[in-house]
Amino acid sequence: MIGNGFNNREFIYYNDKQTCADYVQSIAKSETIFLISTASCAIEILSLIHTLRQLDSVFLFSTEEDYNKYEYLFDEYSKVIGIVYELPKLFQSIEENIDLAIKQIESFQFYEQKQKSTRELSKEAGSFLWLRLFKDVVLNLPHDEQAKQDMINRLKEHYHNNSKQLKLIAKFNSEYNADDALRWYSGQPFLYKQLNRALRTEDIELLYAFRYFIADLCKSLAKEYQIIKESFDSTITFYRGVKLSNEEVKKIKNNVGKLISTNGFLSTSIDRNVALAFVGEPTDNEVSILFEIECSLDTNETVIMAMISQYSLHPQEQEVLFDLDAAFEFLSVTEDESSPMTIVKMRATNEGSIIAQEHIEHHRKYMSTSGVVLLFGYLLAETGEYDKCQKYFECLLKNPNEDNISFIYYYMGVVHSYKCEYEKALQYYEQAYEMMMNSVPQLLKASSFVLNDIGSILQIQGQYDVALDHHMRALKIRQDYVDYINMAVSLANIAVTYNSKGEFQRALNFFMKCLHLREQYLPNEHKETASVLSNIGLVFNHMDQLDTSLEYQYKSLEMNEKCLPPQHENIALCLYRIALVLTNKGKYDDALDYHIRALKIRESIFPNGHIKISNALNNIGFVYYSKKDYVLTLDYLKKSLEMRERLMPNINDAGLLNTLTYFGLTYTKLHEHNDALMYHTRALKVSQSLFHNGHGKITDCLTNIGIAFRELKDYKHAFEYFEKASKNEELNTTKPNLFKLARIYDNMGICLCSQDDDMSNGLSYRMKAVRIIEKLSPCIQYAQWIDSIGNIFFEYEKYDNALECHLTSLNIRVQCFPTDHVDIAENFMHIADVYIEKEKIKEQESTDKYQTKALFFYESALEIYRKWKHPNVADVINKIVSVNKNTN
Repeated sequence: MIGNGFNNREFIYYNDKQTCADYVQSIAKSETIFLISTASCAIEILSLIHTLRQLDSVFLFSTEEDYNKYEYLFDEYSKVIGIVYELPKLFQSIEENIDLAIKQIESFQFYEQKQKSTRELSKEAGSFLWLRLFKDVVLNLPHDEQAKQDMINRLKEHYHNNSKQLKLIAKFNSEYNADDALRWYSGQPFLYKQLNRALRTEDIELLYAFRYFIADLCKSLAKEYQIIKESFDSTITFYRGVKLSNEEVKKIKNNVGKLISTNGFLSTSIDRNVALAFVGEPTDNEVSILFEIECSLDTNETVIMAMISQYSLHPQEQEVLFDLDAAFEFLSVTEDESSPMTIVKMRATNEGSIIAQEHIEHHRKYMSTSGVVLLFGYLLAETGEYDKCQKYFECLLKNPNEDNISFIYYYMGVVHSYKCEYEKALQYYEQAYEMMMNSVPQLLKASSFVLNDIGSILQIQGQYDVALDHHMRALKIRQDYVDYINMAVSLANIAVTYNSKGEFQRALNFFMKCLHLREQYLPNEHKETASVLSNIGLVFNHMDQLDTSLEYQYKSLEMNEKCLPPQHENIALCLYRIALVLTNKGKYDDALDYHIRALKIRESIFPNGHIKISNALNNIGFVYYSKKDYVLTLDYLKKSLEMRERLMPNINDAGLLNTLTYFGLTYTKLHEHNDALMYHTRALKVSQSLFHNGHGKITDCLTNIGIAFRELKDYKHAFEYFEKASKNEELNTTKPNLFKLARIYDNMGICLCSQDDDMSNGLSYRMKAVRIIEKLSPCIQYAQWIDSIGNIFFEYEKYDNALECHLTSLNIRVQCFPTDHVDIAENFMHIADVYIEKEKIKEQESTDKYQTKALFFYESALEIYRKWKHPNVADVINKIVSVNKNTN
């Protein structure tokens, strides 16, 4: 026996047939019983208990020789699953049916009405909408013999070892007609169980196979609904009794006022006493629940239900079946005063149909197609159900509608793109584009979406100029159609591409144009406007204007929180970007707070894990890397990689590349250089699978491998990888990245300097790096980098080079900091120290001139230090006194 909530399974053995039958008859309808018996014993006991609701399935164990002797039991008792003569097969069959019984329990999907204004197909909205959209899909698909045989073949495949079920399937194949749908659904477990398995598990392939029967069942319910409308008063109440787990009840209480749907056809009764018989007694883990569902027949237009008692094996239960797209509103949850039972009041509502229609209309405008068949697949992709989406469109491709085929290829490209299978995605996109261009008339507006998505993949792959060409072509089409909303999308993608190229001012210009359109044509508070605000903040972050970046990120967060549910991916993304800026500002603890908030949101959205959770763990690891807490860095990176390998074991993407790179960098800091080399080598393979030669990520991986070899004192291989990195960067399809080149030359210099016989050549490479950095946009990290090189020149008494380095870093700092910043005082000190050393070796300029310059910079430093009461004040005064003594 298995409790209705299935938290506890109770196994009871009987050796007396009558005692066993008495026990089964005494059990409440709220329980579920599986009977396992020898075939000979079953002959007597089944006649007593087979019609009982609580008896779910019967498994008969016998010898192979006796199979034919007892095969007739299949025809007499529909609950007999099979006659099994091998224990492993018996256990497997029992487990499969227990699993299916568990999946029959109500699984409510909730919808936050706040989402309606955004037209956002979030995970929550998708779960709520998908069955009502699927119903529209099956009603619009071809209802022909091929569809029927698809279902017959799947049923035969599942019951291939069960001769009784195969006979029933054959009978169904020869005798079924659409008017008998409710009778077959109510009377035959082979149909009911497989259909509900598909609905509860959202098995797209199986549901597609059942499309023929689902369409007939929905049409039959609609016909029977007219009888209810004519036979009952304007308001009617239906009842359903169940036992639910404490966790499920808690979820219901937290969602009063929200809309809900169920995963499939919902069975109820118009007789309250019948429902009470299914409630049962509560336990420590389960709550007795009575659902009371109110329906106003006068105002209800879209929630379909039907009396099916005339088709049922239990007509006395006065069963009413709700169609699979029924929507309800939770009204209240109260404790019954006269019994240990919770009463949940609900009301049937048209709102579910209205919401679905809004999404259909939005999709029609979005893609210039009104097909709900396509929208269903789009919903699966948008809510992260990539495998289901792929299987769905693969099913459609087997028997495509001519008007839809180019769109099916487009969506196949979309799902492969989401799965980071970019080459496959591009193949489908190219096929879709060709079909749209060859269509009569040409599907120009729809083709802009294909061009847009191709451009986005090319941008990811680092082919920026080709990506820009595709985005510009998409923009031109959208301008011709005066499609302001999608013009904004194109402008944003062009901006993203320029941002990736490092052309930040151009990126900013295009983002600002996008923002202007969205503020003009979207509601005041909209997630797309919030998105572009966040992207503008990202550009300012890259430009090292961190305070301005934070302003935009906070604006984006505030807008998202007003127009989206609190547990939404866009909010998590905004929190991540705020954390990114705070990390760059050195506010690591604040950054961690935001990263943790983002992680918690993603964990609530994806309780079974998701690649975005893996990325969030990776991001936290990077903050600990910045804090130099390498133990915690590795801890988070390992969690990230473990989840990624569980979810996407054979997929290479930018997130995996980042994780492997951070592993390598961390092991370098821990002086575990062999481990660092291993991870950087793996990262290189991933980068080469994602990007073409010339991409900056490949350059970075080659440079990191070179550093690992250098730390292992394998200077030959190190220099070879630095040269490979340099040559790869020269292949950059736009122009070489100066920062990356400077990093390569500096590491070449360090490598040569580590070999005593090539010091001069090594220092020249390092100076070459400084002169490249000087050409970059000012950044504090660059100033620190140049200072470190300047200190090396100072150490080797190359004072002219040291002076050039420290003057260059000073020029960067005065553009990034206020003139009285302590770091500028430090720069003054470095410069003054160099002049003092130049004076000591009495170079061509007069001694007084060097000392005068040194004194100027020491006094400038002293002025800043005094303002901030810095501990270096005494040291600077001593140096000034020393200079003055030497001058006198």
